[in-house]
This record gives sequence, structure tokens and C-alpha cells, in this order.
Amino acid sequence: MTRTVVLAGASGYGRTYLQEIAALEAAGAVRLAGVCDVRPLDAEGRALAGDRPFDTDLGRLLDRTRPDIGIVATPIHTHLPLARQVLGAGAHLLVEKPPLPTAEDWRELVRLGRAADRVCQTGFQSLGSQAVVRLGRLMAEGRFGRIRGIGGYGAWSRPNGYYRRAAWAGRREVDGRPVVDGALTNPFAHMISTALQLDASTGWDDVDAVELELFHARDIQADDTSCVRLRTGHGTVVTAAVTLCAETAAAPVLMVYGTHGHATLHYTTDLLAFDGMRERHSRTSPLQNLLAHLDDDRVPLQSGLDACGGFMRVLEAVRTAPDPLPIDPAWVRHSDGEHGDGGGDDASVQVIGVEAAVRASAERLATFGELGVPWAPAPASRP
Repeated sequence: MTRTVVLAGASGYGRTYLQEIAALEAAGAVRLAGVCDVRPLDAEGRALAGDRPFDTDLGRLLDRTRPDIGIVATPIHTHLPLARQVLGAGAHLLVEKPPLPTAEDWRELVRLGRAADRVCQTGFQSLGSQAVVRLGRLMAEGRFGRIRGIGGYGAWSRPNGYYRRAAWAGRREVDGRPVVDGALTNPFAHMISTALQLDASTGWDDVDAVELELFHARDIQADDTSCVRLRTGHGTVVTAAVTLCAETAAAPVLMVYGTHGHATLHYTTDLLAFDGMRERHSRTSPLQNLLAHLDDDRVPLQSGLDACGGFMRVLEAVRTAPDPLPIDPAWVRHSDGEHGDGGGDDASVQVIGVEAAVRASAERLATFGELGVPWAPAPASRP
């Protein structure tokens, strides 16, 4: 069955959805019914969308097209009102991650989806990886013994342009509306959601405690260098230590520690390593999985909205935590970028020694404060 799709948000990350829809359309799996964006499409966007309807108002476009599926890939704080419109038009929903900026919004959208009897998928791409499925199965079978912890670390570098791309970038709120665009909850959201999936702790009540250390090296509202430690209902300790201010960027990693062995998951590249072996796996996108589920409900959703409770528990803790603490400028250096003045979009901010700190946190399941990281004295944690 060829299903019709409307896309809200065709620039930024939304462009990847427009590209995927074009590829799926060529294969006869979907038909693009229309595109919504607050800005006109650029040349690439126009070429991908072709002669399909374009509108700056999603409600108007949905009334005109009545699609089977609505994809919301817009700024975080706009997800709920646009998702309401998608469900109100009788369409199934795919909402990009992080799905909602507050726990209250998440609960409302889950209720709306159930009331409308529509399927709601989220855009946690890593959960479609067969490497995640394989590792979860090995853990459940006892391959590594009793799981004592899961540690994740990520060291990326984001230039000035990353924070200038939109008014909400790097913000905790915009005009009084929560956004929560910090390192833990947006660029490294996959790390947290994947760790919780591996531990079978995806529900809100599956997370017993949340400890946070939030910092920023840049002059922004949100965190750009942070650590979170969770304890799940299974007794598993989960840590995620991340930065967007790396001196040397590297792909993020999740490490699973058991009493009889350990495994390493490179979740952005679908690479799993354990017992001296390295396995490369395939992945299914959230949209492909949604289509398969709609065709046959025996195919489980890889990231249903109602299964994001554990992640939303962490996001809510970040949202309600005190503002991130500034990192001592003595531990911060600024790269000049191409133009040599430090002010261009390609210039960046780096935290000295941050790569070693995030890795140590993951390996020892410890917070920055416990590790004695000099640039990050631990603030009070929030339960």
C-alpha cells in the first residue's frame, strides 16, 4: 500500500526526511502529499518536493491533502501544537526527537494519540539499528552475566554557526516556552534513549533516580558539557557524559558492563564489539518502521511515543534543574576558524581535557564531580 505523507519542517534536520521521502517515493512506498515550512524552500527543497503543495500553515495543508502520515520535524517547542493538528486530521504521527519539551506535553500527546486511535512514532533513529537489537538480546540471554552498568560518552565539536542557526538553539526556553536544547537532551538524546532501551527501562517509572551535572563553556542558556547518572528499576547504573566542546571530536559510544563480560556499541555507525568480535549491522529508519507497522501491526514500533517515558523522565529532570554552571574560562580555549578572528560561524569553543573526562565517566560510571574534574565542580544533584 502506498501511503501519503505530509512533512512539516523541510529545512535543518527536516531535510533528511524530505530526502528519505523522495527515495521511498521512487520505490513506490509513499507519496509526498505536501510540505509545510515557515520559510520558502531552497533550490534543493523545491527539486525534492516537485510540484506538491507547499504551505506555511500546517492546518491548511492537512485540510487540503488529508494524508495518511504527518511528520513533524520542526523546532522542539512547536512539536505539540503541530502534532495536535496531525492527529486532528486523522493522520498517523512521526515526531522528531526529542519528542516534546516537557513531561506534561508528552503525556498530553500520548493521550491524544490513543483517543484518536492513531500510531505515534518518534524519530529516535538509533533504535532502528539491528546492532541495538542484537546487543539487547545478548544482554537478556545473560551473555555478559548480570548487567551492572551502562556507560555512554560523546565528544563532539559544534561551531558558532550551530548556535546561530535558529533563535531556539542552545536555549532552555524561548519567550517563556520550554525548549531544553541542551547537549544531553537533543544532540545526545539517542545515547540516553538507546541505553534505556538496552536496559528494558523505557517507561517513566523504570527510572528510579536522576543525578545531573550541567555545565556550559559557551555563553548559552543550555548545557554543552554535561553528565547524567541514572539508576533504573533493574538496579542498573546508567551514565551519559557528553560535550559539544571537544578538542578532538569522536563518535559516541555506549559500553555495557556485566559480571562476565562487556560490549561496546557505536550507535551512530551500527557497530557492535564484544568477545573480540566486531559486527556491523543494518538499520531501519523510523519512517520505514512506521510504514511496516501500519502494513502489519505484528511488526513492533521501534520507538513508539508511549515508550519514551524513561527518556522524558531525564529530559524533565534537565528542564527543571538549576541553570547550567559556567566552566572556568581558564579551562576554555577558542579556535579562530577560517577567518582568524574567532567570530565566524566556523569558529568553536573547546574545553581542555574534556575527552578524557567524558570517557572516564562512562568507564567508571562516575560523575565529573566524583572524578575530580577540575573544570567541573559538582553542583547539587536533583532526584
